[in-house]
Amino acid sequence: MKIAISLLGMILIVSSCGQKQEATPEQNVEQPSAETSQAPPKRDISNAALVAIDKDIQKYIDGVSAAKDKNDNAQLINAYIAFADYMQYESNVSPREGKYHRALVEYRNALELDPSNEKVVNEITQIEDIYRSMGRPIPGNE
Repeated sequence: MKIAISLLGMILIVSSCGQKQEATPEQNVEQPSAETSQAPPKRDISNAALVAIDKDIQKYIDGVSAAKDKNDNAQLINAYIAFADYMQYESNVSPREGKYHRALVEYRNALELDPSNEKVVNEITQIEDIYRSMGRPIPGNE
């Protein structure tokens, strides 16, 4: 009798392993592949969006505006770098909210005015390398 029960149990186990289970409707949804998936939604790295997250960003925005008003390229370069450094190293804006994206934009603004600035080139390279290492696209200036 024990042998018959054991044999029956083994038959049930083996037969259930071989059965194809029907997928639930949720499982039937085709997941997009990496090749067909759309680009991630654009994040809002506008001044207003960032200041709403970190109020201290406003002083860097004001610094850039003041340098533009004075038409002083050296001061404007420094203001862009200060803003970018703050975003990259101090701001409590998260990476998902655009911390590094906005830092990259501000470093690029400085580089446009001073193409030979080694610090700016190094910072841009560092941020771009991080994006590459994560397999993520490098953001533009949008």
